[in-house]
Amino acid sequence: MRKIIFSSLFFLLLMSCGNVKQIQEAVYSGNYDQAIDMSVAQIKKKKGKKAADPYVKLLKEAYDKATTRDLTDIDKLSKDTNPEKWQHIYDLYLNLDTRQDKIKPLLPLRLIKENKEVNFVFNNYTDKIIDAKNHLVNHLYKKAKILLKSNNKSDIRTAYDLLDELDRIDPNYKDVRQLMDQAHRRGITYALVKIVNQTDKIIPKRLSDELLNFSSYGASNFWVDYHNQPQQGRNYDYTINLKFKQINISPDQSREKEIIEEKDIQDGYTYQKDANGNIVKDSLGNPVKIPKMVRVRSKVHLYNQHKEAQVQAITEIIDNRTGQRVDNFPLQSQFVFDYTYATQQGDKRAIRKEIIEFLDKRPVPFPTNEQMIYDAAQDIKMQFKDILNSAKFL
Repeated sequence: MRKIIFSSLFFLLLMSCGNVKQIQEAVYSGNYDQAIDMSVAQIKKKKGKKAADPYVKLLKEAYDKATTRDLTDIDKLSKDTNPEKWQHIYDLYLNLDTRQDKIKPLLPLRLIKENKEVNFVFNNYTDKIIDAKNHLVNHLYKKAKILLKSNNKSDIRTAYDLLDELDRIDPNYKDVRQLMDQAHRRGITYALVKIVNQTDKIIPKRLSDELLNFSSYGASNFWVDYHNQPQQGRNYDYTINLKFKQINISPDQSREKEIIEEKDIQDGYTYQKDANGNIVKDSLGNPVKIPKMVRVRSKVHLYNQHKEAQVQAITEIIDNRTGQRVDNFPLQSQFVFDYTYATQQGDKRAIRKEIIEFLDKRPVPFPTNEQMIYDAAQDIKMQFKDILNSAKFL
């Protein structure tokens, strides 16, 4: 018992040292905020105990170094004339403020062994944060407005991203929401989607309808508006052809297999007798029983119904402004109908477990070719959805 207790204490000491070592490594490598988070977590568990002292010291060291680094960076950036600096300055002030907020709830902090209070220098960054934010949103707004003068969809989408970032920083700033709506309308690419059947099979209408009902299977793209029918007066930037190239369907296949199942099983018991024909009893006075084994046999007929369908297609993307095919994606999928049932004659107890389940089944109709094509094309539908969702059309 003492060995178990000592081993547990030794393990806890190792874990504690390991945490201190990890935090030290984070401090030495300049990952101050990671060191602060780890120290805070340990101090919350151990506050008021000597075990917290190493973490308090590391917290103080990491905080001081992080604060010095960020303030130095801000001082350097403030001398830069590039307005892009305001994003970094704003983020640094937010980090400084957030860092203080992590530590304030723990105060006061003392080193128990040294009976000494540890002092942290805190600053009020509110005015600095507001000033940096004002400069940043003003810069983002001006930059977005310049980009919105362009007729290039890439520039317009960049403008939208800048306005979206601005709106998160300062909601309801000027006419940002209206400009975002404008940018989205102008940045949209319009694509006409068609299904082209180049096989000798009929594409089920249900499948065609689902493929062209983009919302029904989650096909969506913020910057691409897909249409399955051309709209009057609409110029389409792209045409997307989903071409079914080949559909193979096997004939209905039925196979029968006869299996003889045999097994030795217990069928009751007899009593053990001595040389005089008397029943032998055990130490408790109970008759000694001997299992009575018999061989049972059953004839099983296994029936298997099998049918397969393979679908091959290609997604072809054409830039209508140039008439060029800009991309194509091969697609393929398969569906297998495989059904097994069985009948038996003889003693059912002879049959293995893996075959027993088939005895409760009955023959079913083979799926139609139309159903096989529909089922086989479900993977095609998902692959097509991924293509539509990830498209980066301009």
